[in-house]
Amino acid sequence: MDQIDKEILHHMQRDATRTTAELADDVGLSLSACAKRLVRLRRDGAISAVVARLNPKHFPKPVSAAVMVTLSAPKADVSARFAKAMRDIEEVQQCHVVTGDFDFLLIIKAPGIEEYHDFAQEVLGTSKDVSAYKTTFILKTEKNEDTIPGFCFEAGDD
Repeated sequence: MDQIDKEILHHMQRDATRTTAELADDVGLSLSACAKRLVRLRRDGAISAVVARLNPKHFPKPVSAAVMVTLSAPKADVSARFAKAMRDIEEVQQCHVVTGDFDFLLIIKAPGIEEYHDFAQEVLGTSKDVSAYKTTFILKTEKNEDTIPGFCFEAGDD
């Protein structure tokens, strides 16, 4: 991966709606050269997905919660089974293995408080792999990024 690839990724992780022509202009490439690099970056897995981040101001406000989960046993198979189960649940927006007092940090979104309660009772409350969980509701989001900080520019930041 060279500096131009890094610049393409820098721009893509901030706004993937830019056209290939705009991106090519940003990094100083021809349209076809930029398009070929994008294809390669996707094929090689550097770009794993291009998704739309919806603006919550346009929708009914869901309940967001950070849930700290303690597993029933500190074993690899228990951790793997729990992580696999979380990947299949739509309300689980993020699932992180963490250090400290808990084993996992989940970010959950549900249509309302009752739906969160149902999720907690049906999923976490009935799991043989969960010994305890603690929920903290997110009242307001000041920043929500999913970029790699400091990635790519050696000079000439935008």
